[in-house]
Amino acid sequence: MSSSTEGEEVDSDNMLYIFLGYGVALMGGLTAVLYYFFVYKNKKVVEKKRGEDTEIDETLATNSVGLEDVTYIASKLRPDSDQLDILLAVCSTPESINWSTKALANREKIVQARLEDDKKKAEDEKSAPKKASGELFNLDDDGWANEDEDDEDLDDEEKEKAKKAKETLEEKQKFGEELAKASGKVTIYLEGVDEGVVGQEWVEKALKKVGAWPLDDLRFLKDMTFEYKGKQVSAMDHPGLRRNLCFVAGRLNSLALNSHPELLDAASKQLIDPTYFKNAADFRQRCAMLLEASLRAAVGLRSYPLTKTIVEAVSIFKIGCTSCTPKDVEWFNAIMMKQYRVLPRLLIENTSIENAKHPEMATSDVLLISLDLTRLHAENFTRQKVAMLQKQGIPPQMALQQYREGWWYFVCAERLDGETPASAVEIKKEGILNQVEDADLKKFEKTKFEDRLLTAWPMIVANVAQKSGKVKIQFKAPSVPGKYKFNVAVKSQDFLGADQVFSVEADIVDSALLGDSRKAATAEIEGDDKADKDEGKKDN
Repeated sequence: MSSSTEGEEVDSDNMLYIFLGYGVALMGGLTAVLYYFFVYKNKKVVEKKRGEDTEIDETLATNSVGLEDVTYIASKLRPDSDQLDILLAVCSTPESINWSTKALANREKIVQARLEDDKKKAEDEKSAPKKASGELFNLDDDGWANEDEDDEDLDDEEKEKAKKAKETLEEKQKFGEELAKASGKVTIYLEGVDEGVVGQEWVEKALKKVGAWPLDDLRFLKDMTFEYKGKQVSAMDHPGLRRNLCFVAGRLNSLALNSHPELLDAASKQLIDPTYFKNAADFRQRCAMLLEASLRAAVGLRSYPLTKTIVEAVSIFKIGCTSCTPKDVEWFNAIMMKQYRVLPRLLIENTSIENAKHPEMATSDVLLISLDLTRLHAENFTRQKVAMLQKQGIPPQMALQQYREGWWYFVCAERLDGETPASAVEIKKEGILNQVEDADLKKFEKTKFEDRLLTAWPMIVANVAQKSGKVKIQFKAPSVPGKYKFNVAVKSQDFLGADQVFSVEADIVDSALLGDSRKAATAEIEGDDKADKDEGKKDN
């Protein structure tokens, strides 16, 4: 369980990466199949077809998000934004649109190259000399005499030579086949070119049948226009943005798509358009980074409601459902019970709050909230995952190294003996929010103190079998003295319905009133720390 023994506030410029997977195991199987057939097997083919036309996705290549995208996202979100608002903002950033537009341009080049190849093949076949239908002697055909066991006229040495010659011929044929694959001569099946191939058009039609396409609730995108080939067009009329919206709708409705008979049939025949499904996988990676950037921005804006909702957006996008309503939670819980026979839950006990350096807690001190936790699902998850991996012939020790389970601890405060102004928890305007407009910042300055985020602390479980642990969450005390109740919201980015809230209370005194006694105590602590370090050096 990844955690710090002393806890650590995660500021807006040092956020741990959000692990955005391809969905729970029950719904991720088909994705793995599609990825294998049309990313791994056709990787060299696609690279050959693209050649110098391949566009590098700078966001994925540099593992970073531009401030222009962050500024755009901040301009579209509010404290009361919901999960769809967040996903629409992420998929419509300038770089997201630019990326998908380039991807479509590359696809068009692949289509044109394919059509030209087909045309050339047809012309070559037409001009090639035809064999006479009554030809009796075809030296390329295998004759009866090619069977080794019938070579009665050959001695042992000649038979061995014939056998080696045959093996050499087979090796050359195999090499030729592999060379054809590596050189791009294997056909890439494309929707709109080859019959029965599924891609974006099929996804849109399938989504339409379940009422999920076209998106009828575009929120802020409804009245926006976007530049495309010198013209201003609507969101749905911009090919790049339309593709991103299709990716989002497809992901949120993945259960309906992944179990569709037509998609399953096409996958079994390898009739999947790699230019769409490979882009869909890349889009999910982009979303991971953009959602992380959105979360960092929300933490900097000190908005607990928005930060919480962004984690929910991560959850539904990862799982593949449209929202976090009680109905969705009920559906998800049914899946967990069927697959693991347990609901993923944390048992939190022995909560406390303290100042690690002083007996009293004063304004602007660094405080620690401590707790003991037990992962109630650890044993069942481990047993079921090991069984599934063994059934698939996959070594569990290797596969389980990739396991990640993310939890967030959000700390807010409630004044019990008076009022504390929201300005006591300042918005961090530097760093990632450096270019955000003042008008967009003011939307968040109006939030009340109880909704101001004191810290967002991530915990990543990397060992599926780990059952218990101790957690310490570090944050800075409010700058106004008083009696406070600190509310800690525990939220999962992987599971629905696993959230909970606990509270601890503390009296925060005015540090200015402590005077010389605090200074003396601080000096003594610092002196002890220095002595410990010096003693440690001697021991070494």
